[in-house]
Amino acid sequence: MKVEVEELGPLKKMLKVEVPEDEFSAAVKKEYDALRPEASVQGFRKGRVPEHILRQKFGKQVLGDVARRLIERTYPDAVKESGLKVIGMPDVDIKNLSEGSALVYSAIVDIMPDIDPETYRNIEVKREPVEVTEEEMERNLDMLRERNGQFKDADRGAGTGDLVTVDFECSVDGEPLKGAGRKDYRFIIGDEGAILPEFEEVAKGAKAGEVRQFTKPFPATYHDKRVAGKDAVFSVRIKSVKEKVLPALDDDFAKDLMCESLDELKDKVREEIRRVKEKAEKERLQKEVLEKIEERNPFDVPESLVDRYYVQVMNNVLDGVRKGLINPMGIDVISDESKKRYREMAEKQARGDIVLDAIADREDIQATDEDVNKAIEEMASVRGESAEAIRARFEEQKGAMAALRDSIRRNKVFDMLLEEKKIVVPGA
Repeated sequence: MKVEVEELGPLKKMLKVEVPEDEFSAAVKKEYDALRPEASVQGFRKGRVPEHILRQKFGKQVLGDVARRLIERTYPDAVKESGLKVIGMPDVDIKNLSEGSALVYSAIVDIMPDIDPETYRNIEVKREPVEVTEEEMERNLDMLRERNGQFKDADRGAGTGDLVTVDFECSVDGEPLKGAGRKDYRFIIGDEGAILPEFEEVAKGAKAGEVRQFTKPFPATYHDKRVAGKDAVFSVRIKSVKEKVLPALDDDFAKDLMCESLDELKDKVREEIRRVKEKAEKERLQKEVLEKIEERNPFDVPESLVDRYYVQVMNNVLDGVRKGLINPMGIDVISDESKKRYREMAEKQARGDIVLDAIADREDIQATDEDVNKAIEEMASVRGESAEAIRARFEEQKGAMAALRDSIRRNKVFDMLLEEKKIVVPGA
């Protein structure tokens, strides 16, 4: 195989690849041999179609299929032979596709920028001290109490934060509306969890046993034409009012949370706050370091790579909406403004990964099997699952394990950059 490289720009090259005629012809012959027994041509029995007829009817398809497979097989070898560090997908163009001659194709590729060590060593950033304040401690302990609070009956009118249980029915023109009522319907006042905000309003101040009503019109465009545009009367009977009682902040509460004492619980809370803040500070430093490296190494990100990252960004946004992590209200993901914003995010992510990968290549940083095993075990510990189950999911999903290795490798680049000998961090 013959490979030539033509310069098209600082980060764009053209690979000219020539697959020898004998290799191409052998592949074509093999394709015809596989096609002959199954080829269906009017006037001939299967397996009896003359070769010249096969070539007339299927020649274009055979040459195209053979060329596609040969390109898929030879392109990685051509890249390796060229010594280029290619990113993204190639733009392939077949230059010569005819029997009796070599297969010739070109592949326009984007390549990894060469990041000079002087542009990422001795970068100066300021590390902010990580401290846990008493206010943060109190807030987190209060959150624990809130999370472990219990609702108990309250002999008073319902108020904000109370859990209210009601029976309600709905009527239109004095007739009960079938299927519109419900027994033991529960909601928390002020939590915006009720199916209609009017339920919370009529429940405020009401005691168990009281019956209250509210009227709400059906929309004129309601699908049931019998009630569309009419007033619906909701009769709501308050069955119970429960207030949330928080546990006392003492040793008994700590024992409920698997701690020996309140002091041990406070130590654990303090350590968790510190861990979260240290993680946030490290991420801030990483972002600042990366931005400074990018400023010193300007380059154009390949559109094909931006496209790929854009798909990932959009998938993450839609997945967040599906899981309820992102509020879909007011978000139009297909608007021009949203597309522009998400594409800018994709380009920024792609640019950062290119820089980190280039540094990893120069410094020969790899994600070892030991690194992968450690990452999976940490995930298992956080999620409360077995490492085997998490590993199986990574192996089942195409490209997931490779993505995990890439993530580990890039984090190791940051670890290297944040070492004392590689980066100056005042106040560290």
